[in-house]
Amino acid sequence: IQEPGDEDGDHTTVPSVSTTLTPVVQPPGCGKRNPKGVIDRITGGNETESEYGEFPWMMAIFKKEEVLGQQNKNVYKCGGSLIHKQVVLTAAHSLKKKQASELIVRGGEWDTQTTRETFPHQERSITEIVTHPEYYKGGNLNNVALLFLDSPFELNSIIQPVCLPPQDANFDHHTCVAAGWGMDAHGKTGTYQAKLRNIDLPIVPNGECQYTLRTTRLGAKFTLHDSFICAGGVKGKDTCKGDGGSPLVCPIPKKQHQYYQTGIVSWGIGCGENGIPGAYGNVAMFRNWIDQHMIQRNFGTSSYTP
Repeated sequence: IQEPGDEDGDHTTVPSVSTTLTPVVQPPGCGKRNPKGVIDRITGGNETESEYGEFPWMMAIFKKEEVLGQQNKNVYKCGGSLIHKQVVLTAAHSLKKKQASELIVRGGEWDTQTTRETFPHQERSITEIVTHPEYYKGGNLNNVALLFLDSPFELNSIIQPVCLPPQDANFDHHTCVAAGWGMDAHGKTGTYQAKLRNIDLPIVPNGECQYTLRTTRLGAKFTLHDSFICAGGVKGKDTCKGDGGSPLVCPIPKKQHQYYQTGIVSWGIGCGENGIPGAYGNVAMFRNWIDQHMIQRNFGTSSYTP
């Protein structure tokens, strides 16, 4: 993870072009991971590279930018997750100074640098951005936002919603997984990942996390706000610049390959520094707020309730 407020970054991608294959329609159900992907493929020995379609709730958020003398380009800004075929969950900090009309949400993406994927990705425009009313950019408190889309995604094997946990659910010591297209290291050596990456991270209890963060430049009086959960603290394993807004998901107990989204990539100290966990928006704390906005707009809550 990067410095507070600097987890999203500029990353140019190729223009979108559709292919002709149509992916199979999946039976309904949120949070279903495809551990082996949706097509047979051998990952080239890279354990952090995700399989094609492995995390079907993963959304890529792009900004439309004019390039002098060229066609408009979509520049990758941050990640998000599908919670309903017409609603995306992301981090509020990733959207600062951005208008809904400037952004595009892409589902079914895997490799941002090619259009030769098996199934076509889908793109949608945003009609409304709803940021948490108590979002405070100074410390990224309550760092959550909902994106309401102009039309629903067509759900299939590579585009499906994630499940959300009950209000105030606790996942301390669970081993969870984060996915994103962010940089692989902090600083000038970092390179953006064309293909979606993922890493396993342990959830660190907030008291333990606050104690560790006080040993950093944050200082001995740092207080970890309860709108965060912590994960990581394993050397070389962390979310990083460009991962902002991306989901952290944990296995649902007694359910095979089914996941709750427990965190939203928010901030941290460096990328993968040994023993320093990263901070994630605490999705379980926001469940009632999310439900309220979904019900207000007649979307209901069943799409993300297992």
